[in-house]
Amino acid sequence: MPRQHGFNLIEIMFALLLLGLVITVSVETSSGDFASYNRMKDTTLARWVAFNQLAVVQTSKGFPATGKADGKAEMGDLAWQWQQEVLATPDPDLRKVKVSVFREGRPTEALAVEVAYVANPQAKQRSLAQ
Repeated sequence: MPRQHGFNLIEIMFALLLLGLVITVSVETSSGDFASYNRMKDTTLARWVAFNQLAVVQTSKGFPATGKADGKAEMGDLAWQWQQEVLATPDPDLRKVKVSVFREGRPTEALAVEVAYVANPQAKQRSLAQ
């Protein structure tokens, strides 16, 4: 009787088990990558909102007064909330501007916090006049 060539049932079941494990690991890795991608996308968009708000402060004509402000913005087809805090520094002609950005409706989960400094434009004119 000639020997048959092929796989027996145990070999096929073992191959299916390995294939199932590989697929499971691939799906888990992909879902983790997708979550990381969404987190990175949200953080990037939030930083752009913060940079835009800092640019508004830095390009305004006057010297910003200390205090807090907040507002809303749209970036990447998503709604964002920002909170801005202008703080005094030891130098009276310099202000620290801190902008925190949140997804709209989640004001406790800051996705981006950016800081910039703004100099008093009149301080330069005063020093040139002296």
